[in-house]
Amino acid sequence: MKIIKFLSMLVLMAVLVSAFCSCSPLSSTKEEKEIVMTVGDYRVPYEIYYYISENLKADMPDADAETIESEVFETVKTLYAVFALGEDFGIEWDDEYINSVADDKAKLAIEECGGKDEYKKALAESNMNDSVYRFLERHSKTADEILSAIIDSEEYHLDDESAKSLVMSDVFACVKQILVVSENSVTTDEELSFSAPEKHTDEEALAIAEKAHSEAVAGADFDSLVNEYGEALYMFNNTDGYYLCRGMWDSVNEDAVFALGVGEISEVIESEKGYSVFLRCEKDEKYVENNIDTLANNYYRGVYNILLQEKIDSLTVVTNDVYDGYVNGEITEK
Repeated sequence: MKIIKFLSMLVLMAVLVSAFCSCSPLSSTKEEKEIVMTVGDYRVPYEIYYYISENLKADMPDADAETIESEVFETVKTLYAVFALGEDFGIEWDDEYINSVADDKAKLAIEECGGKDEYKKALAESNMNDSVYRFLERHSKTADEILSAIIDSEEYHLDDESAKSLVMSDVFACVKQILVVSENSVTTDEELSFSAPEKHTDEEALAIAEKAHSEAVAGADFDSLVNEYGEALYMFNNTDGYYLCRGMWDSVNEDAVFALGVGEISEVIESEKGYSVFLRCEKDEKYVENNIDTLANNYYRGVYNILLQEKIDSLTVVTNDVYDGYVNGEITEK
């Protein structure tokens, strides 16, 4: 799913929201408020574009301008798709309640920073101003409200019995994974679930995964291979495996897993996370009963991600002449 690709950027936003919080008016300049593009029906001001593009440049120092621009457009769509999805659940991203949450956090943040001047300096270090920060806070709260609405909805709500039935059905797969990461793998600091990607070149990682695959197909104990070759820390000494539903992982790995029958081993699967070999396993009913709350929450999060991806795919970014003035390009539709 495209949404996985931009997880690192969204995590950065979440961290910054937690660190400083937002504030009531510390006014943007006229230039910062200028509209540079639209995303569906949403108007995107320069300050949002600047925040995203500058942080992407810092995060991708070797990327060319065209790549940065593409990543900016996708990140903008990912952001505004949350607001579009919220509308489907009757949630307005700038209503009184969501704004009040941002304002309450702002008061505490300014106190913790030691005043408005210090607060503004802290935001500037992350290429944002107060308006952008409040936007991100409302974005985060809107996402929380959507997830709550999904959990409470008649269509998706699960009690323990219906959750167990769902997990034991084909909606979920139990799978074990040998994952080898490389210098090209996309990992995020908050996950803390992978070995250091710089440990292997891409060629080295592929060779290790192919060796693990050969041994697995030859009949070696898969759990032992996980501990010997795997670099997904969650899998170490984990004989239960993952219980996976759609929307939890990227589509490449999900497609590979759900294409397997129980007891089957995948080929080496390449994704942004690295090179994987999967074994689909029988589900353990006792494990499901003991972990039903976690599994139900994984399902809700999967539903959220699928619905959000559909919104992302439905949105179009259209730039204007103000945008062209900043990037010295032509009016572009993406």
